[in-house]
Amino acid sequence: MATSSNTTTNPFFGFQVAEKLSKNNHALWRAQVLTAIRGARYEGHINGKTKAPDAEIVEKKTDGTTVTNPNPAFEVWYARDQQILVLILSSAGKEVQAQIIAAETAEQAWSTVEKMFSAQTHAKTMNVRLALTTTKKGNMSITDYVAKMKGFTDEMAAVGKSLDDEELAAYICNGLDADYNPVVTSITTRTDPISIPELYAQLLSFETRLELQDGGSYAHMANRGRGNGNRGSGTARGRGQGGRS
Repeated sequence: MATSSNTTTNPFFGFQVAEKLSKNNHALWRAQVLTAIRGARYEGHINGKTKAPDAEIVEKKTDGTTVTNPNPAFEVWYARDQQILVLILSSAGKEVQAQIIAAETAEQAWSTVEKMFSAQTHAKTMNVRLALTTTKKGNMSITDYVAKMKGFTDEMAAVGKSLDDEELAAYICNGLDADYNPVVTSITTRTDPISIPELYAQLLSFETRLELQDGGSYAHMANRGRGNGNRGSGTARGRGQGGRS
C-alpha cells in the first residue's frame, strides 16, 4: 500500500483561527497564522526564501534529442504553496478575501495582506503613542490613571507593537503632577528597571499618604479641583495650619 506523500498531506487540516482576518484584528490573526506556517516549516513560501523550482525538466537523450517532463520537485513545492494559500484565504474575512482572491501564490497573498495593514498599524501606533505622551493624571485616582495607561499599551500590543515596563513607566511618570515628584525622582534615579506592579504599588502608597495629609480623599480631590490649593507653596499640609477652609 502506498504511503501518503508530502504532496497530499496537509499540515493545516483542521486548523482554525479564533477570528477571521478583519480590519481590527490583524495582529492576532497574523500571530496565529504565522505560528501555524512556521510550525509546518513553510515560512519560506511567504517570505520569498523558498523559490519555486522549474516547472519542467528538459532531458537530453543519447541520440541528441530532448524531451520535456514535469518536474516532481515543482509539484511538491506547488502543492505546499497552495496549502498555505488556502490557509490564508480561508482564515480571512470577506472584505480581505476580496483583496487577495487573485493571488496565485502564498507569497503574493501574504504580501498583499501585509501591505494592506502596514499603514493602518503605523497610524494606530502613532495615535496611541501620542495618547501615552499627552495623557495626564489630573483628577483621576492612581488606580484609574495606571489602568488607563495600561489600556493604551494593550492597544499597542494588539497591533504587534508591545511596550516594555520601562517605556510604560516613563509614560506614567510623565503624566503625573508635581505632587508626585518625590516618588518620580526615586524611580528615575534607581539603577534597575522598575516593574509596573511595583510602580503602581509605590504610587498608590504615595497617593494614600497625600490623602491623609489633606484630611481624607474627599478633601484631597476637592483641593485638586480648586487647582491644588496651597500645594507647591512649600508650607506643611494637614497639620492644622491656617489657610485651609
